[in-house]
Amino acid sequence: MNAADTLGQTEQTARGRAGEQLVHRGPAGSERIISVPSPVVVVREELASGELITDALWALLEPTGALAASVELGTGTFSHLPYVFPALGAQEGDPVSFSEPQVAAGPAMVLSGSATVGYRYGERYTHTHATWLDQRGNLRGGHLLPGARVGDVPIEVVLRALPGAEQLSADDPETGMPAFAPRPVDPVTAPVPDGAPRAVISRVLPGIHLDDAVAQVCAEAGFTRARVRASLGSTVGARLVGEDGDIVEVDWPAVEFTQLIGGLDGTGDEPRITLQGTLVDIHGEVHNGVIRRGENPVAVTFELYVEEVLR
Repeated sequence: MNAADTLGQTEQTARGRAGEQLVHRGPAGSERIISVPSPVVVVREELASGELITDALWALLEPTGALAASVELGTGTFSHLPYVFPALGAQEGDPVSFSEPQVAAGPAMVLSGSATVGYRYGERYTHTHATWLDQRGNLRGGHLLPGARVGDVPIEVVLRALPGAEQLSADDPETGMPAFAPRPVDPVTAPVPDGAPRAVISRVLPGIHLDDAVAQVCAEAGFTRARVRASLGSTVGARLVGEDGDIVEVDWPAVEFTQLIGGLDGTGDEPRITLQGTLVDIHGEVHNGVIRRGENPVAVTFELYVEEVLR
């Protein structure tokens, strides 16, 4: 990047700061967290070499009989990896966009990632974010595009099928961007093993802070203790806890979380929430850190998976 590019980038990012709520062009609905409770069927497997990510994830979900799942990606490789990362919007009413499509130098070694499995306009669909090391050893991350394909080393996954929910992706009237939203399946017809854990899958809309969303979801579900995992989405830049408690600020207007994990402990007078994430910024750089409480509002959408802890 030359000096002129850097100056232009600085002028653009000065339009806002991390942690400030974005104003989108479309109408904002009154319901800001859309949640559906569901039992959970856990599948630990590998995505087969040569398969497209969407096909491989659906091949694991289909035998469960469920219509939706939240997925954690583990180690393995991509042989072909097209992706994008967050970018500044082209105009004031559209503060967030995506970068031009990129293709990772492959094979790319997966470090971590998260995915939501569901439908978009009647077609099988997945929303996947990941971080990886490319062939040159560069750390990269982003939103995977259709065409992402498993490499010679199968990708380990933990798929959490949700028989009580379906996930439907559509273009959101508020942001103009695609987003998954859950809808209940009633009655539940897919088989559920005895003792299956309880979870809630949620869509968190723009402006809601991640920790507030976790607190609200747990309160409404009656979860005293809970884990957050397999969650992905975007926040308005990011404000993380740095060394000695100082603030690490990641550029506005958006970062995409490739993984959000953590939990809630509500056994005391006030619930204790700890969240930690891996995220990619508008420069394509990857960051890790603990999320500062009350300072990370959702930018476009967040797919939040919260699971009850009984012991």
